Amino acid sequence: MTIPSIKGTAFLSAHTDVLALVERGALSHNALELALEAPDLRLLEEKILPSAWYPMASYDRLLRLLCDHEANGRIEAYLIARGDKAGDRIAASGIYQQLGTTTEALGIRTGRVVITIAGLIYNFTKWNFEREGATLGNFSIRVEEATVFPESARLTTQGFIQNAASRIVGRPMRAESERPLPSRIFFHVSDAR
Repeated sequence: MTIPSIKGTAFLSAHTDVLALVERGALSHNALELALEAPDLRLLEEKILPSAWYPMASYDRLLRLLCDHEANGRIEAYLIARGDKAGDRIAASGIYQQLGTTTEALGIRTGRVVITIAGLIYNFTKWNFEREGATLGNFSIRVEEATVFPESARLTTQGFIQNAASRIVGRPMRAESERPLPSRIFFHVSDAR
């Protein structure tokens, strides 16, 4: 059975930020050992390879540790902001340069980009695009087989989707998410105006 995992390109930011907390003395080694499990601690000692897979459970524990030390009680906003920053990093890598912004298919194009990226980042779950109404840019993404997709990742993904949709459509978009079933997540994207 495959371990639900996340690609190193996405895992790296949480890994780097936890190590930065330790380096600046905001997180002691004892606190690190209390918050994380042995496999997580071993991963913190490794160099993260962008193309390698890392356990989703470890990623979740790193995110929760970051929330404990950086979110100031605003966990949801903090995680969404992390996802938004991930969108900035991916945009800086040039992935969006290949995408035109014709008005006919912005929602479809955006949904397909997000689904393609999700397929590259996660080795589990099934992502599906669903058009919503006639308004340009409005769409939903349904994620199936998401029982072990943690809430921390749901919120970072929400921030990423909002960032990606806004960039591709060329105007502010709003992303929201919900988990109506343990195995199903919806991301809804609409015009922020």
